[in-house]
Amino acid sequence: MPDALCTATTNTNPNSNVTAYTRRLCKPWKVSGDGLKFLEGWESYSETMYDKDGSKSGNATIGYGHLVHLGKISGAVSEKPFRNGITEAQAEVLLRQDVAWAENTINGRIKVPLYQFEYDALVCFMYNLQHHGDDVLDFVNTGEYNKVGNKMRQYATSKGHPVKGLLKRRHREAEMFEAGVYDSSH
Repeated sequence: MPDALCTATTNTNPNSNVTAYTRRLCKPWKVSGDGLKFLEGWESYSETMYDKDGSKSGNATIGYGHLVHLGKISGAVSEKPFRNGITEAQAEVLLRQDVAWAENTINGRIKVPLYQFEYDALVCFMYNLQHHGDDVLDFVNTGEYNKVGNKMRQYATSKGHPVKGLLKRRHREAEMFEAGVYDSSH
């Protein structure tokens, strides 16, 4: 049997005691290896810097979507450590560092227990959207777990128009949240 989530007195009988159980996990959460592999599947490894990151202006990026700096590759000081490229192992270290803010945000904002796959899905979602998906975290806190996937799928547009790649990514993230499916195929 899982550990007790809480013990409380009911409001109808002050002498009663109810213990609630859940198989979902309580804090602190940490992204799993499967969650990181899922992210790697979407971000794709690049040994060298590139600036065609999907944004309008293009940003200097390397590894698994690690932002070197805003704007095109220009010879800026922040590019120096990456001029000769990086290994896949170095890219994985950067990815772990980069997802830390998403993990901290979710651990700080979510007030309900989560399965590991639900947490991983939220980390991948927030990593990609940065803080544009904050209201999904508020929605998760309602405890309506069965509706979260559909809420996540709503974040697949740019300037009000659906984006094919985002539609697929949001669907896979939602599928992970709903059923624990770690499928990063495009």
